[in-house]
Amino acid sequence: MKIEPTERFPEKRRAGAPAFELARGMAGFLAVAVLCGGVPTAQDRARELRRFIDQQVGGIEKLMVPAENADLPQPRLPDGAPDPFFQTTEQKRFLGKMLFHDPVRMVRILPEFGGIPETAQTASCGSCHLGAAASKAGTLLNFAAGGEGLGYTDESGNFIPRRRPRIDLLPRIRQRPLFPGDALVDELPTLTDIYENAIGSPALQQLPDEVGMLLRTGRLDALDSVGRSAPSVIGAAFNTRLLLDGFAGEPDETRGGLNPLHHPAQENVALLLLDAHRMLDFQSATLQDIPVYVKLFQDAFPEEAAQAEADENMDLLINDVTVLRATASFLRTVVTRNTPWDRFLAGDDLALTSSQLRGARLFFTEAEGDAGGAGCFSCHSGPMLNKQANDPDVAGVGAFIEENFNNLGLADHPLQALNREARGDPTFRDQGRSEITGREEDAFKFRTLTLRQLRDGRFFMHNGSFTRIKDVVEYFNEGMPQDREAAAEGTLSPRFTHPRGPGSRRGLGLSDEDVEDVYYFLKNALYDPAFVHFDPSSTTDTFDPNGRDLTYSVHRPDLAALGAIDGRMPSGRPRINDDALSRRDMGLEFLDVTAQVDIRLIGSDTDRSGREQEDEYRITNNSSSVVDTHLLVVAQGLSDEVRMQNTSGISKAGEPYRREFLRDGVLLPGRSLTVTLVFEKPRNSPLASYTLTLLSGQGNP
Repeated sequence: MKIEPTERFPEKRRAGAPAFELARGMAGFLAVAVLCGGVPTAQDRARELRRFIDQQVGGIEKLMVPAENADLPQPRLPDGAPDPFFQTTEQKRFLGKMLFHDPVRMVRILPEFGGIPETAQTASCGSCHLGAAASKAGTLLNFAAGGEGLGYTDESGNFIPRRRPRIDLLPRIRQRPLFPGDALVDELPTLTDIYENAIGSPALQQLPDEVGMLLRTGRLDALDSVGRSAPSVIGAAFNTRLLLDGFAGEPDETRGGLNPLHHPAQENVALLLLDAHRMLDFQSATLQDIPVYVKLFQDAFPEEAAQAEADENMDLLINDVTVLRATASFLRTVVTRNTPWDRFLAGDDLALTSSQLRGARLFFTEAEGDAGGAGCFSCHSGPMLNKQANDPDVAGVGAFIEENFNNLGLADHPLQALNREARGDPTFRDQGRSEITGREEDAFKFRTLTLRQLRDGRFFMHNGSFTRIKDVVEYFNEGMPQDREAAAEGTLSPRFTHPRGPGSRRGLGLSDEDVEDVYYFLKNALYDPAFVHFDPSSTTDTFDPNGRDLTYSVHRPDLAALGAIDGRMPSGRPRINDDALSRRDMGLEFLDVTAQVDIRLIGSDTDRSGREQEDEYRITNNSSSVVDTHLLVVAQGLSDEVRMQNTSGISKAGEPYRREFLRDGVLLPGRSLTVTLVFEKPRNSPLASYTLTLLSGQGNP
């Protein structure tokens, strides 16, 4: 393995580094060396960096994640006690997690606005917020209602998120090209409404002053997709505004507020998403018919349960408000606690590599003047690295609002093309925060998000225009906006364009090696595997429901007694999605595609012993549809004396199969692949006889 000089000698400065940077680094080096009586060790460097960060943020404890969910930010009474209405409890959190990932709630499908009844109960909040994608969609275009698929694993075991519009619904969904090669886009982005205004002409307004008849709405049409990247849920408890424009948490009395219950951002966002994602007003009756959910609501809301029993009125227990309260409790507890960074903050001197230590120093060193740092912490501070460094805490949340929104010179998300067409205005742009505040000085500003779990994020920024973490670091290092109109608006952040101060050159001025160090810090030091893969020893919970959550027979026998099925959501449906492709992605069912392809034997051979038979097939997709996920080649009818040597597994019917990983998760029409099957048979016996069945799906058929 090649070892770069900067890894072997971590204190050796790069060629071309500014003299002041070299001097600063050497000063710290010599100070530690004098104290230790020699060359500083890795532990010395870690301790010195911890002291430095402590000074930069005014107390390193401000960066630490509370160890218990009950200590995460939540609304409190004047005496400091948690407000019982909003209080985070384990019962509410668990219920909220189940509701978030259960497709049973998506029942608000209205055909008069283009909704397709067959899409009911096929998606959940989790459709666009996957644990394996850093609680984001993992795709550029996000689809809930009207979508199909969850994702597939490649040959290396990597999970690739994949959700697309349902192929069988294409003839029934209004189609219009968005960009070359795009077969389908939505009728309207989900948060777009078109009303008839007072003078009778169609007008597109998010919250019109004079609302007339609702003509078209993205909240109820065939596809549920949003004209921005689905934001990460991690750290939702630490913000006073949520969603990328700060819509959630905005007071109801302000121009852009839609907060009739006057709730904090977490409850408000849960309400807004009930409306946007086909659940509001319709879900309660469905949940009341499921005994497992009745029990979970009784556990989470004992006072409401008592009142409902006394009045014989289940609506008092299971309603949109109790749903959003439970969902908000779950959102508040979505954190990571066991990254290398967290261990470093807690005192583990060996938690970070040398490169990550250098990246962390650059992250927490100002960019202004001769400081020579990246200054990332000025916008990304707090335990979730999602707020201003000097943002005074209010019950751990922070007091700043507008300071957490910035114009970084970004272009629109591709789905904003639909808004331009709906308005008949080719100049329409996504204005971000100013759509909520109505202020010109907020144009093109979007909320600062967490930097945790970026490794799985896949698409970055509100427009999804970056697909690598390093690309984002380089974008900030260059300080050059990607979009002329956003740059010319007058709201472009000088912290992006000239972070080193007025009159300086654009960007951060970091060397290539510095960029690498910041990149490695962001990618690896802030990543917690337990967020994706259940670890019973970790204090980080998986974002998606895990085996402990769904093994009711062991962990919740009370729910099992009410009909809860191990491995399924409380409703009995699969987790996250319940469409045919998602069920194949999860290994719950398989599609026989034998008739869809041409299977041709192109070679057969035996070895000298006569015991090994090798058959080679060319498989071609002759249909007009794709073959999805994995292709399972099942050999049926083999005699008991014949064994497939290169089998991937044995089906539940006792038949060997070979798993073929398809490129990009599909075998396109007209495309072929070659499959080789190797059999061991008795010496000099006739060739093995069998028939092939081809299945689409993952897991064991």
